[in-house]
Amino acid sequence: MRKGIVKQSTIQKIYAIAMIVLLLAVLAIQREKIFGYEIFVSKTDVKQPAKYTIDDIRTLFSDASSFKLQNDSILVFSNQDQVGWAYNTSPVSDSIIGFASSVPVLMGFTNQDSLVGIRLLKNYESSDFVEKIRKTGFMETWDKMEIHDILNSKVDVVSGATLTSKAIIKTMKHSAGKILNQSVSLAVQTDFLAILKNVLGVVLLILALIQFFVPKMLKRFRIAYQILVVVILGFWSGTFLSLFSFSNWTTHGIDLPAKLFVFGILVLSVVLPLSKSKSFYCAHLCPFGASQDLLGKVKKKKVKLSPTVKQFLSTLREKVFATIMLLLFTGVSFDLTNVEPFSAFLYNSASIPVIVLAVAFLILSIFTPRPWCTYVCPTGYLLETIRKPFKN
Repeated sequence: MRKGIVKQSTIQKIYAIAMIVLLLAVLAIQREKIFGYEIFVSKTDVKQPAKYTIDDIRTLFSDASSFKLQNDSILVFSNQDQVGWAYNTSPVSDSIIGFASSVPVLMGFTNQDSLVGIRLLKNYESSDFVEKIRKTGFMETWDKMEIHDILNSKVDVVSGATLTSKAIIKTMKHSAGKILNQSVSLAVQTDFLAILKNVLGVVLLILALIQFFVPKMLKRFRIAYQILVVVILGFWSGTFLSLFSFSNWTTHGIDLPAKLFVFGILVLSVVLPLSKSKSFYCAHLCPFGASQDLLGKVKKKKVKLSPTVKQFLSTLREKVFATIMLLLFTGVSFDLTNVEPFSAFLYNSASIPVIVLAVAFLILSIFTPRPWCTYVCPTGYLLETIRKPFKN
């Protein structure tokens, strides 16, 4: 009987992994990319620029009626009169990655080469981050700059959308250099605060490894450790694994110089559980999981769930994951950051639904242990699905 149960469980997990692989393939086909490589472009093909239409042009030139390409420039006309020109930063600056992908920009100039405005073209950054950038007036900061002014500009990044806004700044400068035939260094000044974040992150990673292999060694410091995980990895650096990050890394690859730390967490989160048959990331490095654990200490006596509720909740995580997969399979457009509460740590840019979701499950964690992790989390389900067949 036991053998039959194990065999059935293994088959279910292998089926789940097959579905995940299929999902990744569908995402790659939909976005025409896998791990940063275009899958429908041969080596001899010229890399295609981000697409734009006359409607995009009209957001920069309201009276535009037509446009035509001339070398790398887009000449813009109102009837027969040229009212300005535009420049598409794609594919020239597509190597510059934001939070999840490159951020192509359509730059509009007067006939005297003064910037009239910029428009973001299709990208795979979080829509919440992009909206945050728009609301802060960041887009208007560039108005009336001459091309050479763009090269030397000191535009501030947007708090709460740091990586996306930083990518736009780099893209603008890099493309301005291309227009002027000047080489532009994309190196940034040493950010000691960022270095400190990474150092403290590595310290937490080492402590997580100790707890994973020798659980009793740091048991008495567990609460202090979890507070640090919430503060440093959650609120300060916004470092966490999520379906959004998995989706975009699969499509666009990982910018290793910028995301080496989180890539290390990803590798360890997949590899370590295979050797010990227990969770690494969810148990030790997830800021939201740590938040639930800490709030769970407020009330020692937990609510007892009825057998019917337990039965329903026991398969809820699979159903949530399957629903998300189905939506992605069918090409339904939605922001993956809004289906998990993790971006609530980036409270400056988090959407209201995400904040409500996070607060609701944090309150629930007072009455039942880790409700999000145990019953809902699709990222946790994905990591567990990868691990369990090998265990069986």
